Amino acid sequence: MSATVNKLVYGDLTFTDDEIQDGEVYDAVALLSDALEIGTINVGLYIRDEETGAALTAFRRNEKLLYYYRDKLRGTYYIESIQRTGKYTYEISANNAVALLEQSNHLGGIYTGQTVDELVAEICTIPYIIQSKFAGIKLYGWLPVATRRANLAQVLFAIGAHAKTDQNGVLRIESLWDGVSNSIPPDRIFWGDKVTYESKVTEVSVLEHQYIKGTEEATLFEGVAEEGDIIQFEEPAYDLVASGFSVQSSGANYAVLSAGTGTLTGKKYVHMTRDLRVPVLEDDVDNVIEVKEATLVSLTNSAAVAQRLAGYYQYIEALDHEVVYGGERPGDVVAFEHPYGGESKGCIKDTAITMGGRLVASEQAVIGYVPHKFETEEVLDERVVLTGSGDYTVPEGVYTLTVVCIQAGTGAQAGFDGESGGSSQLIVTSKNQNAGGSWSDSPEDGGQGGDKGSPGAGGKVYRATIDVAPGQVIHYECGTPGVGGATNGAVGAAGGETTFGDLSSAQGASSEIGYVDPVTEEELAKPGTEGVNGAAGGRGGQASSRRGEYGESGEDVPPNTGGQSGTPYKWSYDNLRSEQVRIYGGGAGGGAALGKNGGPGGGETSGKGAKGGDGASPDPPEAPNKIGTGGNGGHGGGGGGGAGGVFASAEPFEFGGAAGIWITNDGGSAGKGSRGSNGGPGGVILYFGVRKKLVSGPIRDKSGRALLDRLGRRLIV
Repeated sequence: MSATVNKLVYGDLTFTDDEIQDGEVYDAVALLSDALEIGTINVGLYIRDEETGAALTAFRRNEKLLYYYRDKLRGTYYIESIQRTGKYTYEISANNAVALLEQSNHLGGIYTGQTVDELVAEICTIPYIIQSKFAGIKLYGWLPVATRRANLAQVLFAIGAHAKTDQNGVLRIESLWDGVSNSIPPDRIFWGDKVTYESKVTEVSVLEHQYIKGTEEATLFEGVAEEGDIIQFEEPAYDLVASGFSVQSSGANYAVLSAGTGTLTGKKYVHMTRDLRVPVLEDDVDNVIEVKEATLVSLTNSAAVAQRLAGYYQYIEALDHEVVYGGERPGDVVAFEHPYGGESKGCIKDTAITMGGRLVASEQAVIGYVPHKFETEEVLDERVVLTGSGDYTVPEGVYTLTVVCIQAGTGAQAGFDGESGGSSQLIVTSKNQNAGGSWSDSPEDGGQGGDKGSPGAGGKVYRATIDVAPGQVIHYECGTPGVGGATNGAVGAAGGETTFGDLSSAQGASSEIGYVDPVTEEELAKPGTEGVNGAAGGRGGQASSRRGEYGESGEDVPPNTGGQSGTPYKWSYDNLRSEQVRIYGGGAGGGAALGKNGGPGGGETSGKGAKGGDGASPDPPEAPNKIGTGGNGGHGGGGGGGAGGVFASAEPFEFGGAAGIWITNDGGSAGKGSRGSNGGPGGVILYFGVRKKLVSGPIRDKSGRALLDRLGRRLIV
């Protein structure tokens, strides 16, 4: 066995007990997974050889430094700094691999169900291993532009995993074991251990986050950009539009631009939060732990996060002691005698190991705390949608349900009828006709198009989390759609309420943004769409002694067009007693409506004189099929076209006997507004996780042999 106790290897240089004056190795684990701790090593060296000293001071940052204890590799570190403190003395400071993640940024983004495996691959620039039970967990939310270390910590907090670096510098993302891995007998503990008592925590508050695509536009950048400039946004955005330069690549938090001068705009996300609170300990003085910035905490994991925090803060005793180091590491549960009496155990938070022939460690531990079992957490990775009515049976392994009851959507208002076009009329008495002369009536305006119908309101939404038991049967009734208004602006009826057991959508409220499913991003329970106004009819054509004019076409409702004017015309006859002339302006076209063209005006070829064209009656809107969505507003009818003008003249009747003139040109009839559509059906959405079965007994390998820990003891769960 080698006589060397402590050894450092830096490139071609090796330092042993002869050169190592002192040193400390620090390691820590954030037991709440809310940070990613950096392990460090600080060593004082005594070096008389000038070449060795020169080589040492010519270091490059992040070069590897290996630490061995009794020829066993204990850690891989990366040089941070080297100081010369005397003629022959030097100090080396180095960090573990986690520090490398602090040296560059991750650009973050919006996450809509990407797995932990995918996110860690995107974030990590160092070797890592993910425990299989965490790799497939889906995450929802947002990560800002931050250091890779900070964003990886967000991932760990969301899933309750911990990251430790092994002796080879590989980051291991895994759970902590809840069993006792070591014991610290009194003969290993130095005098002077102490217990710190924290204030009682009465409640934990965890904000649940959701990011929904909004409609508000924002200017993200304006000015001069050089090729490859990375523009970072204050808030996440999407649908980027560039003017004056181009977007070479982009994400929710940034855009890479080409050279140019211009403006970059985008649409904002709507950030919604929900405060989830869990009681911890009773006390007369409130002491609430708040978690507000963990933006990967969503509906699917908020309950698990809150329960994990509540479990941790039940323990208010922290132990500080100095011991002969026995191999325990941060995150291990160890057994020991409580300084003030009785057997106890706790979870180690950090260790500071002093180098020497015998390693001595200053340790901190949370007394009584045991890491949570991942298998007991309920991450809501299952989703079921219920419609209609029936009985739901709770699956095996499910003990809580997050239930969202959505009322059926309200029916929409019917579209309004258009107005009829104006009619022209010319009446000349026989007396006046006998006397001879000319007479006329002006053309008429078309009728206005009918107004669109308003959309139906989205259904009320109520969310609750309930305790259930596997096999439990719960009856549900989903509301029937509200019926849309039938005619001329009639309003629609409210949709039926949805119930799931004792829960009802009537306990909730409706909103303009509705309910966006955090898993599928479907937009549910939103108001429907408003209808489309009908178009006005045109004005009829003028008629004079010279000629008749074409009337106006009816207005369009793209892609549908208004009716065309009728052709103006003239006729005359001479019955040897008096020459008679009639001139008609073209009847105007009727207004269009959605789905239908306006009717043509009357004229020479239609046989309808100067009658206005009929306004169009639109097609009714389709009813929405999304849960809780309000009905779509009815469309307005088209306005009727105005009648064309008329001109008449007659020579005097020498002997009388004229019959008089009576000419009527009707305006076009009004188009009828369409009915509003029914609302969408009610529904229930269930989110739940299935607890993994825990089997007690020794852990065995593939061959069936019991696995042993480093002290030769069987591993029992």
